[in-house]
Amino acid sequence: MRLDGIDQAGFAPRSHARVRRNMMMAQLITSLALMLSIAVAATAVSIGIAHAGGVVAATVKPGK
Repeated sequence: MRLDGIDQAGFAPRSHARVRRNMMMAQLITSLALMLSIAVAATAVSIGIAHAGGVVAATVKPGK
């Protein structure tokens, strides 16, 4: 009696190299997503500061 594939089913431990590679890819993707979100947030804040500064400069009359 042959048990093709049955010995591979269940909660058998994966190969160490594959688990390590999967973890490295997950960390890389997470790091790239974090860098992108920081860049987007910094851009939004910079635009907001520039817009607020322009509004204040336009409403303040010189000499008063």
